[in-house]
Amino acid sequence: MKEKIAISIDSSLLSLIDSLSNSPRSQTIESLLKQAMKKQPISTAILLIHKNDQKHLLKQIDSFPLIQHHFNFLTKNKIKQLYIITEPTSTIQTIIKELPKNIKTEIISEKTQQGTASALSLLKTKIKHSFILINGDTFNDFSIQNMINEHLNSNKLITMGLISSQTPHKRGAVTLDGNSVIDFKEKQETPSNIINAGIYIIKPEIFSLLKNKKSLEKEIFPELAKQKQIQGFFTFGNFVHAPEF
Repeated sequence: MKEKIAISIDSSLLSLIDSLSNSPRSQTIESLLKQAMKKQPISTAILLIHKNDQKHLLKQIDSFPLIQHHFNFLTKNKIKQLYIITEPTSTIQTIIKELPKNIKTEIISEKTQQGTASALSLLKTKIKHSFILINGDTFNDFSIQNMINEHLNSNKLITMGLISSQTPHKRGAVTLDGNSVIDFKEKQETPSNIINAGIYIIKPEIFSLLKNKKSLEKEIFPELAKQKQIQGFFTFGNFVHAPEF
């Protein structure tokens, strides 16, 4: 349903809008607004961390705990809001208290841990724009702004960070067609040596797919790969999987 509104626009800007399309003026303005909203700067990140992996956030990597690396990375890339989805414990509460306050940080309580898709669905009413999703026990240090630009200029639902690995069967391995992920296998034998790096940029439409789903890696990613709704982005930066560090 459409509603009529009255707005005032500078005449020179209106002339420019009219020159962009032969469609009715209202349709052109609506199209431009939709494009602008899709390319809104990404300012929200989500950290998924299983209760049993919270200890890894305190692992020292190059003289700093893993959580500090995450925080520095997000601060550097102008993230304003961080949601940490995990089971509340004294460990995670202590970690949060010691973090700087330049990013608004909120714990989302995962009372029963059923999987990554189930965890992400807890934010379905809070997220309205594209967001960064990070597996909390991994860390990537690279230029994510290039990845963000690729995502904002794409019609794909997910942009997935990728790296090469000698042990792809231990993580989520992907098969590519160009930059499209066309197959995703979680911890299975595979001829591909390209793996999921544990960092993603995702459009909010993902939440409509999460109902009654438990695992992103086993249920959502394989299906979206078949639909060519995932594009890959090689991070070419430092990668740490904390349980193996």
